[in-house]
Amino acid sequence: MDGACNELFICIQIGLLEEDKYLCVYCGIMVMVFSICLIDKGQEKSYNLSIKNKGTEILRIKWRNSVYMEGGESFNTIFDDVFRTIAQKMPFLLIPLINEVFGTAYTEDQEFEQLRNEHYEKFGKIVTDSILRIEGRLYHMECQSQKDGDMTLRMVEYDFAIALEHSSKMEDNSIDIHFPESCVLYIRNHRDMPTHHKARVHFADGQTVTYQVPVIMAQDYTVDRIFEKRLLALLPYHILRYEHFLKANSMSQKKLDRLLEDYRNICQNLLKMQETEGKIQLSINLVDLINQIADYVIPKENPVRERIGAIMGGKILQLASERFIEEGRTLGITEGRTLGITEGRTLGITEGRTLGIEEGRVKELCSMVQDGDITLERAAKRLNITVPELEKRMLENGYRFQEM
Repeated sequence: MDGACNELFICIQIGLLEEDKYLCVYCGIMVMVFSICLIDKGQEKSYNLSIKNKGTEILRIKWRNSVYMEGGESFNTIFDDVFRTIAQKMPFLLIPLINEVFGTAYTEDQEFEQLRNEHYEKFGKIVTDSILRIEGRLYHMECQSQKDGDMTLRMVEYDFAIALEHSSKMEDNSIDIHFPESCVLYIRNHRDMPTHHKARVHFADGQTVTYQVPVIMAQDYTVDRIFEKRLLALLPYHILRYEHFLKANSMSQKKLDRLLEDYRNICQNLLKMQETEGKIQLSINLVDLINQIADYVIPKENPVRERIGAIMGGKILQLASERFIEEGRTLGITEGRTLGITEGRTLGITEGRTLGIEEGRVKELCSMVQDGDITLERAAKRLNITVPELEKRMLENGYRFQEM
């Protein structure tokens, strides 16, 4: 997750002239207020200010705003939200990532325990992205979109909080502390990124311990490698390979062809996964996350936006709806046999369509609205109905939504 707190660094030097002391205090207060306003505006910069009186420096202030807040609500929340959705609702997708980073061989149906990600310290709350326990081992994963010079220190802080929370007391009254196996997933392509974040910890008794956390770069993986290694959690971030190209509205046909071919490949692999593994709901969820980030990254005026939407929103959702219809028709025919062949045909067609479409697609979108994964407007648009109609359906079926 991109960050955990605001940082403000101030260094003050005051001149020795007695008559200037009130001026110093006044200037100090004004600059501090100004710096706090900058933090509230979310400007991610470092600042230096020197105030002089009669050629003598009476006040020097340095401050840095790191633009990240408690709860991980940074200014790039879409990336955090998508990873949080995966970690909370599809945590099994993180198991192949764990295998890739740590060389383990867990199966996709491996049993695991999802641990809480909030840790309380003396000076506040630390919120981590994902913590899983598999066969007694702790795995901690952070998703990062921006390059952060303090990431190593943040990981030390996170891992120490996790280790303390899961520490145990031994028979000799000593404390057994196990750090989790941690990694940082960078979803954007950053130059000169090390393979590990490292810190050397020097203890007073002369011991030196090297703390290191492996780094995994999402953009190192092509679509073929993602599906080969089952790293499906990386699919929503694939559009970031083309971020600069898209935001520059470049006319490079070669890059455009490559981008569209990537998404056709993604679509074909997801369709294959539906047909051979029956993972319809997973495909729908992944398509929605892919579209969320694509809508965020691609400028509205860029025609690529609609072309990707057509590729990702067509065949996959259509196939899923057909499957729901068929399941509904089967249920209708089964009930129809009890009521009679004629009535069964009617129920088979009517209830099949109703259950297939209404209980399938509609209920799925209603659930996503209730969970905050999609807006009312977006869900209504996908169902080709008005927002009031969708609200009525949700209330009739016991779903909740946040009133505007």
